[in-house]
Amino acid sequence: MNVANPALLKSNSIVLRELESSDVTELYVHWLNDPNINKYLESRFILQDKHTVKNFVDNCRFSEFSFLFGMFLPENMKHIGNIKLGSINKHHKSAEVGLVIGDKSYWNKGFASIVISMVTQFAFNELKLTKLNAGCYESNIGSKKSFEKSGYQVEGFLRDQVDSDNGREGIWNLGCINQNTTI
Repeated sequence: MNVANPALLKSNSIVLRELESSDVTELYVHWLNDPNINKYLESRFILQDKHTVKNFVDNCRFSEFSFLFGMFLPENMKHIGNIKLGSINKHHKSAEVGLVIGDKSYWNKGFASIVISMVTQFAFNELKLTKLNAGCYESNIGSKKSFEKSGYQVEGFLRDQVDSDNGREGIWNLGCINQNTTI
């Protein structure tokens, strides 16, 4: 994290930029309170408002253990979602990855796989991390496929781990190892 120069990652189809509190809009807050969008987010249990979301963004922004990137379309810088890298464990050179595409019109268009790959490369090449982990609900097949398409492998399955709209369901644990590190 560099507060003076926020991290910026680019591809032809998406720009990832560290979020700032000025990026917190009513639309962003709406995503986090929309049951169709937040059904796989642990934050869904708390009603979100601009204050809580700004606090979260600022905590990530000023932490040496997290990166919270907004997903922006390059042609107009429209904010369509977020991807988080953190909490980073510097001793073990590992971190968690999680994401949300808040704008439903961009679901099932391949953006999740693209941003997962971008953040994975950033974590491995720039931060020199060795291992990334992710989890997704059993019924969130799209998320599981996006991680797998980005090089993550299923490392485990926790049966009946969480309550969801589908009743009790499991959690897929996925991981990706930096093949360029030496032990």
